Amino acid sequence: MLSGYKNGVIARFGPAVLSGSALALSFPTWHLYPLAWIALIPLIAQVWNAKPAAAAIKFFIAGFTFNAIVLQWLLANIYWGGGWAVWGYVAMCIIMATCWALCASVWRLSSVALPRVPPWAILSVLWFAMEALQARLFTGFGWAALGYSQGPDLWLVQWAAIGGVSFVSVILVTANGMAAHAIHDRKLRVPLILGALGIVVTSHAVGGFMLGTPDYESDPYHAGVVQPDYPLETKWDREYTLDMVENAAHKSRILVDVAGPIDLLVWPEAHVMGDLNRRGILPALTKLTQDIDAFLYTGAHRPNPETDGSFNSSYLINPNGEVVTHYDKVHLAPFGEYVPLSNYFPFVATIVPAIGDIEAGTEQTTLTTDTKILGPLICFEVLFSPMAETLRDAGADVLVVITNLAWFGSSNAVPQELEIARLRAIETRLPLIHCANTGVSGVFDPWGRFDDVDLYVGANGPIDRPDLPQAAKMMQRFAGRFPVAAPGVRLIPGGPVYAPQVALLVSGLLLALGLWRRYGPNAEPASAS
Repeated sequence: MLSGYKNGVIARFGPAVLSGSALALSFPTWHLYPLAWIALIPLIAQVWNAKPAAAAIKFFIAGFTFNAIVLQWLLANIYWGGGWAVWGYVAMCIIMATCWALCASVWRLSSVALPRVPPWAILSVLWFAMEALQARLFTGFGWAALGYSQGPDLWLVQWAAIGGVSFVSVILVTANGMAAHAIHDRKLRVPLILGALGIVVTSHAVGGFMLGTPDYESDPYHAGVVQPDYPLETKWDREYTLDMVENAAHKSRILVDVAGPIDLLVWPEAHVMGDLNRRGILPALTKLTQDIDAFLYTGAHRPNPETDGSFNSSYLINPNGEVVTHYDKVHLAPFGEYVPLSNYFPFVATIVPAIGDIEAGTEQTTLTTDTKILGPLICFEVLFSPMAETLRDAGADVLVVITNLAWFGSSNAVPQELEIARLRAIETRLPLIHCANTGVSGVFDPWGRFDDVDLYVGANGPIDRPDLPQAAKMMQRFAGRFPVAAPGVRLIPGGPVYAPQVALLVSGLLLALGLWRRYGPNAEPASAS
């Protein structure tokens, strides 16, 4: 009896767990990204003829499994915020899995209502809409869009320039759906399998055609990137605020002396832990920019005298040591920088206190140097395609992402965030400078190729180039000098923003049609079983 029970449980829920787990393994740190081409087949095949409620349950299980593995880095917040982080992690996985369940129920409902439309085509549109919803609902958290798993496959991810990261996801889901359809339809099995293989081949062939060559010659520009690797305990200790600035300045001078002159020096998010006017900080920055004859862009905390609060901000300082302008982070990280809805429900902040208490900036802005217009994104903001698109439309010819992932140690949050940044570069066809406190730092070209920091600067000044894999450069002090490419040409300007909106609209129509056919006055008995 026990054996039969176990076999029954495995038969009922095994495919969902298998699909969720395999899909998670396609993401960093494992990054077995080819798995994404087949991972969803067991799940889709199992619910191919299921009723909406049954399909929703299976998709929920798969979605929870997937997100629980991919987002396990959220558990690191236990160290900083206490045990509530466990509940936050579980709640996030449930929310994401509920989106999967809604996608499945609408899929089965509309598939029955539209029997002449291939079910895998309907699922692909709905999946696109689901990821768009995840990226926009409430504050938005589209971290685990399937397309982010495919970063190393540069030919495939060029499709993000057409319709955003979720357009890459759609290609994967379509191939999985056609393969699952082949399992259920003997007559069409061969055409469906050939069709799925054709998607793999065609998407890579066209993507390879879209992959361009970076232009470093028409407007030569070099950026220096410093990855200082300071733990949060040190950053929060006021005794080390000036020391961190002086240490980074020392390493920056060595970088320029050894690697060559630069036009822009970039330090990470919140590297200056306080007001620039605090004793000793601005003079140190002024002397640095004058010594290296370059602009400095650095993360800092900026006090708000009107409220006694502060912004997660950044400053641009010119080669004369003058503060040119600043940018205050607009899109804050929920619970990390503020407590959602705390203005309306103050008790929430006492139950789930924010790790930080930061005020949001009012608008996005670009930063102008002598020859480049920088488009700044601070940490969590790299997650949002519309923000990057806004900067491109405002004239930015290079995105600059500064971040501090020391919260999460050497977990999979670090390589996952890097892949998110890669897709922003591809979507906007802009080079992207990525500077992280604990890694991994470097520069993307407009087609997603990445050069990471390679120079290690010791405490006493000597510099070497250790032959280390990218993962070994996390939580290490590195620096690098990089050429920055000119912007690439976009095939469909605004496509990464508008394509998800179209998917949401079409999905709404599918839902309405499915409900009408199922429950309207001329409804017929459901044929799904």
